[in-house]
Amino acid sequence: MKISVIGYGNLGRSLVSGLLKSGSKPHDLCVCDASLAALNEAESLGVKTTNNPAAAVEHGEAVFLVVKGHVFDEMAPIIASVSLDGKTIVSFMAGVPLDTLRVKLGDAEIVRAMPSLAIASCDGVIGYTSAPEPVAALFHRLGYAFEVKPDEIEKVMAFSSCGLGFAAYLIDAFVSAGEMMGFSLQDSLKIAEITFRNALNRGDYKGTVKAVATRGGATEQGILHMDAAGVYAIISGAVRKAYEKMI
Repeated sequence: MKISVIGYGNLGRSLVSGLLKSGSKPHDLCVCDASLAALNEAESLGVKTTNNPAAAVEHGEAVFLVVKGHVFDEMAPIIASVSLDGKTIVSFMAGVPLDTLRVKLGDAEIVRAMPSLAIASCDGVIGYTSAPEPVAALFHRLGYAFEVKPDEIEKVMAFSSCGLGFAAYLIDAFVSAGEMMGFSLQDSLKIAEITFRNALNRGDYKGTVKAVATRGGATEQGILHMDAAGVYAIISGAVRKAYEKMI
């Protein structure tokens, strides 16, 4: 499948990287961006490049929009000027609903999707609206992919896409705690990474808390401190704030 990626920022780079890792051929990909530096970087991967959105749309059977909403507003007439017959437009844009996309792009096949940056290593999370099978197959190549209702896309972004940053924030806090205890940064990083990985590998998180936090023990004291500080509410509040920013 010929694929175009319009916008080569962090998410655009992650998408191209994941597509190449999961089997797409460089000559089947076209990257469009206004930045010459970005295009030079993409070109080094062997993919086609252009600064013309119309040329990118003409190239792709699937055309990914990985730009900010205000940038899309400017280029929408250019995209709509190209025949979109047989093409699927995939929007990775936050806060731009399907109805708005349809008004600006007409009767094109349009899909909204929201991935995490981990699609770069084909280990991402992608929520997407109803999509043709070949496009859905692309999503599944990039990680854990699942279909959602159109009004749930922002929830996917708040919980998963933003969640990657939240998870990294928590691990970084754990690293800082290690340094406060006198461990080196290198040892703190290693201990934090192994500890979080071990918790993930156990799978039963509530069961792990119960098993480790024995009555009257040191772990229980730490858990009680986090409960008193409202850690659960803080985390759910962070997800809620991210979601509210987009609606």
